[in-house]
Amino acid sequence: MITNGQGRGILPAGHDLLVTRARPVAFREADLVIVAGTALDFRLGYGEFGGSGGEPPAQVVHVADAADQLASHRPLAASAAGDLARFFAMLPGAASQRAVRAAGRDGYRWQESWLPRLRAARTEAMAADGMLLASDADPIHPMRIYGELARVLADDAVVIGDGGDFVSYAGKYIEPRQPGGWLDPGPYGCLGTGLGYAIAARIARPSSQVVLLLGDGAAGFSLMDADTLVRHRLPVVIICGNNGIWGLEKHPMQALYGYDVVADLQPQCRYDDVVRALGGAGEMVTRPGGLEAALQRAFDSGVPYLVNVVTDPAIAYPRSTTGI
Repeated sequence: MITNGQGRGILPAGHDLLVTRARPVAFREADLVIVAGTALDFRLGYGEFGGSGGEPPAQVVHVADAADQLASHRPLAASAAGDLARFFAMLPGAASQRAVRAAGRDGYRWQESWLPRLRAARTEAMAADGMLLASDADPIHPMRIYGELARVLADDAVVIGDGGDFVSYAGKYIEPRQPGGWLDPGPYGCLGTGLGYAIAARIARPSSQVVLLLGDGAAGFSLMDADTLVRHRLPVVIICGNNGIWGLEKHPMQALYGYDVVADLQPQCRYDDVVRALGGAGEMVTRPGGLEAALQRAFDSGVPYLVNVVTDPAIAYPRSTTGI
């Protein structure tokens, strides 16, 4: 199972069936892919799965909560629209072993062959990322932030993403342990939602950690809402990945055209000073060794606290599609 968006946390981090980190292998080798509650857009290769090693493409079943959300740009093996919870409640009965065998597949032998392969791919991917999650690179590699953060997040933490490349890293390396532990700008990347989400999450879950991961571009949309956090005494830890650029725009433009336009921000802008001026607290971190203590101060503060982390602008998120 691979989850994204608000589906994350349905299977907790570390679950045997959660193979999100093996996503490339799973999508490349699958015979059947059921996509539920999300569009067949650029995040899912527009619904093109399977076909590796000369095999035919995977059959795709699309399930949505409304008929007008079902994909129409590619052939579907089947589709369903309506109550997603009811769909999943009925699925085990429909997917009987007899039905699988009748379709000409290998029954449930995937549990003995393909699933262990996906688990191995997941383990391999996690091991390969270990060095960067603990990177001592200076300027700070953005992955180091997530390596530090993962060690201090509680099981019931609510993590909110509001940004481009910085939040893309979060989506890959922060795996919620419970449902409702992840909020992000959605497929259209509507920046500026983060502070509002953080306000709501703090009110809805007063005893949980609430962490807002904020790109420096996204900070320009709604950082003044830290005033609301202060006035209503709503402590939130805000981690700003500050690379001084619109990374999601700059790096793809450079890759596609060899140049970029209107993609630079103020280097080392003091977003932490903004939160302090509004009555909260914060600090700027420029060296990887300062991250652990800064995060601990933020969680211990009991006030809205912005950790302004200056990261390396040369690091581009390793995406496989530009969305074009």
